[in-house]
Amino acid sequence: MKASDTPREYKVVGRCLPTPKSPVPPLFRMPIFAPNHVVAKSQFWYFVSQMKKMKKSSGEIILRHMCVLFLIASVHLI
Repeated sequence: MKASDTPREYKVVGRCLPTPKSPVPPLFRMPIFAPNHVVAKSQFWYFVSQMKKMKKSSGEIILRHMCVLFLIASVHLI
């Protein structure tokens, strides 16, 4: 990763694959700050595997999108 890349905010939602024991597994949503979507997905799997008993091979990414911040500058006319 280059030092010049600015981190962007990604919202990543994932879950375990459905099984007969758990046909509707819970969703896990995380805000991730990363330079691109590939690193964001990788960081999601890293943090989920630390928190829950879930691996990339037994899970899926449901949604991944970049959050865009709009900065509004207020102009005061005198």
